[in-house]
This record gives sequence, C-alpha cells and structure tokens, in this order.
Amino acid sequence: MFTNKKDIIKFANKVVPEKRQLLWNETDFVAHFFFGLNTFVTFGEDTGKIEANAFYPTDIDIPSWVQTVKDAGMKGVLITAKHHDGFCLWQTETTSYSVASSPYLDGKGDIVKELSDEYRKENIKFGFSFSLCDRNTDKKGEDLEKLILSQLKELLTNYGEIYEVKLDLGGEKPDIDMEKIYDLIRLCQPDAVISNGPDVRHLGNARVVCRPEEWNVIRPVSSWQKITKLDENKENTYRTPDGVGKMELDLGSRKALRKANSLCWQPYFADCSMRDSWFYKKEEDNITMPLQKLKKLYFSVTGANGVLHIGIPIDQRGRIHEEETLTLQSFGVDMEMLTKNPLLKKSEISASHGNDSVQNLKKDDDTYFFSGETDEKIEITVDFGEDKIIKLIELGENIATGQQIEKFSVYTLEGKKFKKAETHSVIGNRKLILPQKPMVTSAVKIVIEETRGFATLKTLEIYSA
Repeated sequence: MFTNKKDIIKFANKVVPEKRQLLWNETDFVAHFFFGLNTFVTFGEDTGKIEANAFYPTDIDIPSWVQTVKDAGMKGVLITAKHHDGFCLWQTETTSYSVASSPYLDGKGDIVKELSDEYRKENIKFGFSFSLCDRNTDKKGEDLEKLILSQLKELLTNYGEIYEVKLDLGGEKPDIDMEKIYDLIRLCQPDAVISNGPDVRHLGNARVVCRPEEWNVIRPVSSWQKITKLDENKENTYRTPDGVGKMELDLGSRKALRKANSLCWQPYFADCSMRDSWFYKKEEDNITMPLQKLKKLYFSVTGANGVLHIGIPIDQRGRIHEEETLTLQSFGVDMEMLTKNPLLKKSEISASHGNDSVQNLKKDDDTYFFSGETDEKIEITVDFGEDKIIKLIELGENIATGQQIEKFSVYTLEGKKFKKAETHSVIGNRKLILPQKPMVTSAVKIVIEETRGFATLKTLEIYSA
C-alpha cells in the first residue's frame, strides 16, 4: 500500500486522539471494584439464579475504599455495576433483580451512587463496567436490547460525569445492535471512552504479557472508529480484534501498517485481579497479589503507554480486605519514595539536533515541553551539577499531536564523555524507566534516534535517591 518511508510517516501523523481519549490517558492507574451477588455465594456464581436477598454487606465502608485508592495513587475507579448474572448495584426501574430487593439499607441502598458521590469529593474519576450478558432474563432480540439500553441510560444519566464505560461481553455474542449502545453512550456522556469498544482496546490476554512496544496508531477493527484513510477511493482495511488465544505481537510498527489503507487512534488497557478470582472468595484471603507483582504490572503497563486496571474484590463486609489494603498502601508509599526527589527544577537543560541548538524548549506549570521537526537525532541534556543516584526516568510525548518517537537511548556522563546506558523503543503517553544497572552520574542525555518526522515531549523528569 505504501510506496516509500515518507508515505507511512505522513499517513500515521494525521492520526491523533479525540478529547475523550486524551482525558482517559491521564487516568493511567485505575481501581476496578468487583462487588455483587458473587461476593456472597460459593456456588451458582453468575448463573442469575441466586436470590437478590443474598446481597447483604454487614459493615460496608465506602469512604475507606476512597482512602485506599488515594493511598495507592490511583487516578480513577470503576465499579462492576452489573455482571453476567444480571444483578444491578443501583436503583433500577428495569428489573427487581437489584439492590432494591436486598436487605442492604432495607432495599434503599445504591452502591453506584454512594461510590460515585464519594470519589467525586476527592476529584477521582468515576466510571463503570457493564455486562451485555444477562443470565437473569429470558428476553431476547429487541426485548433484550431494550432492557440493556434502558439500564445503560439510567447509569449514564443519573450518576454525574462518567469517564469510562467498560463493556463486558461475558464471553458471548450479545443479541444486540452494538451501534445503538455506542450511540447512547455518545449522546449521554460524550467525554466517556468506550473500552472494549471503539475508543480503547484490551491488551489481548489475561496474563498481562505485554508487547515489546505499544502504538496507539493502529489499524481499526470497525467502521465505528474515527478512521483516517490513505486513499479515500479505496475500501477501509480492518484487523481482527485480539481475543482469547490470539494476540498480534505487532500492531503499530511501520511494517505492521504497510498494507493498511485505514488507521485509527486506539490506546490500550490491561486488567488483572489482586486475587485468582475477580470477586471475593474467603479461601483466597492468603493468596492476594504481592507488592512486587503489582509494581511489575504498573511499570510494564502504566509505564509503557498503557492504562492498568487493578481488580479489587470487595469482601462480604463491604470493605477492601486487609491484605489488599496493605499491598495498595505499600505501593503508594514505595512510589512516593521513588519520586520524592525530582531533579529537573534544579538542573540545567539543553537540547539540540545535528549541529543546531533547539530553541523551543520551555517550561509551563512545572511541565517541560520540547518539540523538534527533524529527521536527525535529537539530544536533550540534563546537567545536575553533581553526581546523583538515578532511580527513575519519566518521559511522555505530547500525544495531542500524535505518537512519533520510535527509538531513543539514555546516556550518562562518565568522566568527560557520555556513554550509552540503555536503549528503548516507543514512548507514547508515558514511559517509566527503572535503570537496568546502577546509574550514578552528574548528567543524563536523552537521545531520540528514530521518529516519524518529528518529536514532541510533554513530560520529562528524572528522580534521584
């Protein structure tokens, strides 16, 4: 499809995110709460046949959920408003299979409202996941579609601003017109992304085995996405979405795009529960996710141009179990220690490409902006003035202009010469680098070696011990 290198660059650089996708990427570490009838049963999970009165939290404490999320440094929350069993965690007019038929607050409780109200007090973004599978109803076709649309409309109109709607197919193909679902979400919450849909894609596997590099500019999977075409006279080209047992290892390299006539902007999320199960099981109290695994997931997803959804089972009391609480709080402490000593404000910064210095390096609200339109290497030098132990390097492209950086290296000053310490591929929204070897130096040089015509950095920070 492409005739030369410049065709690929010109085409891919036309693809930029929509407002909702930019806002979503800011919320790159998310708590996904799982709470419902499945929390209280040992057998019959997700069958839709468990009586609603089984939902009976004995000591619910939603403000403590908020505090734990804040302690962990999470920026958004999702609640499983309805899972595959069809049980609704809000006061719905569509079915009696909800909290209204449970003993919780004598049938007057509304978990979605209580949660959304608490998190908005703390300026933490709120969204929900919703299963399009409903095993509590015999409705099919238009009747099922009407039920699903009515439930979604309640959630989208009665609970304030929603930043994400995470659709769950339950491993089944719903008998629903998906375009009606998308239309409703767009109408009611235009700034909400639809994940597992047109706006945001799943990583592609449940084990959170990540690709070597993640591009946001990829081939589309449906006509519902905002598509940029190379040749308007030719048909759109689509890829098959990732699914169980199938995951393309390369979605956005020049090679992967070579035969495309259509491209879209679609970032990714990965999700993983803190336990073996998504919902609480007492027998799993002692096998919660260890701190080191949570940190590994964070750096491999949030630190690699993605958004990490951590599944948190709420226990039968209505609380985050002490084991998960400890892990999340410890993670927050570790990250605070890692980032407590930023160096950029205290350092001298310069940038150049080829033999020319770059003039458009500026600081705005403690964020450093750099842009350069060139095919030559771009060098950004940060001089600390004295030796520092480097613990973390953070980079982020200004993705409002797209994603262009393909390869960069980190150099450290040793004596009077800079020597290469390590090399990385794409940056995207956020790139977090934990030095592979001890890094003690008085200056660091970031060399952007390969781009799609130009490079723009919005975030640049280096943290020391």
